[in-house]
Amino acid sequence: MRSYQCLHINEFSEGSYSLVSIRDEDKYAILKWRNEQIDILRQQAPLTQEQQDLYFKTTVASLFEQEQPGQLLWSFLENGKLIGYGGLVHIDWINKTGEISFLTETSRNQSKDQFISDWSTYLSILKRIAKDHLHFASIHTYAYDIRPNLYIALENSGFTETKRIKGFIEINKELKDVVIHTWYCSGLDMRFAEATDADLYFNWANDALVRQNSFQTAEIDYPTHINWFTGKLKSDDCFFYLFLNEENIPAGQVRIDRSNGEIVIGISIDAAFRGKGLGVEMLNRATENYFQKFPDAAIIAYIKEENTASLHQFTKAGFSRTENVSISGHSSYKFKKTNNERH
Repeated sequence: MRSYQCLHINEFSEGSYSLVSIRDEDKYAILKWRNEQIDILRQQAPLTQEQQDLYFKTTVASLFEQEQPGQLLWSFLENGKLIGYGGLVHIDWINKTGEISFLTETSRNQSKDQFISDWSTYLSILKRIAKDHLHFASIHTYAYDIRPNLYIALENSGFTETKRIKGFIEINKELKDVVIHTWYCSGLDMRFAEATDADLYFNWANDALVRQNSFQTAEIDYPTHINWFTGKLKSDDCFFYLFLNEENIPAGQVRIDRSNGEIVIGISIDAAFRGKGLGVEMLNRATENYFQKFPDAAIIAYIKEENTASLHQFTKAGFSRTENVSISGHSSYKFKKTNNERH
């Protein structure tokens, strides 16, 4: 069995299913399934045996020679028998993300229960690889909106729809959407803040680094905070996104607030969770949720020039710098993110 240099394990199992490094002996079965299911793939024409031979001899073989290959491919087995194949493709090793690829034997797609079972188990194994072995930030699917059973498997596996491209492709003379579902490997849960979170937000607001990066650096007194927080909770224009880890410990928050004709975003991360790369995920998940409610919104961030950590964070989360501004005497940058720019 061939080994990927970035992994110390070559076989991953769950129940009767297993993933093994992609095998040359499976190439013609994969060729047959790809040609039979060409409508759901980004494949322009049927593949030939010559093309498949060349692909396995060059592209696939080279994956095992690279420390950080652009894709990782596996054969998918049930009780030792090949039933499909898949992997992580379009891997971004800098941002630690990858797109999920998966295809099973054509006949298995006819049964809803079989389809969901295959996909759910495959996703469960892949999530474990991405989180525990590759230490990725997220993995996602890119699929044409013609397989409703796929969305059941994805949502049952903890994936959420993060982008929909309307009428992107024509299939059988009908325009179909492209739908992207994402799973974040951190294990963070997201919920809306409640009145009982007032003290938590008060402590975060007065954190020394938060005050330093704020445009108003003075410490906030408790009655002022309570009045502000209570009012914002009641407002239809303000959304408090609170993030908690797997032990239900609050890790940070994102606020998106429509004020003075703009939709402004802010973020703070608990001191115990800084330096773990969670800020980009929090920003992405909060903006994804907001865009689902308000798809035409433009979300604005104002960041001090010297706050390099936030500048990097917002850029990685898909925000674009639009102009230089001065706020309360501080040289700053204005960033913007729209629905078309989200990841």
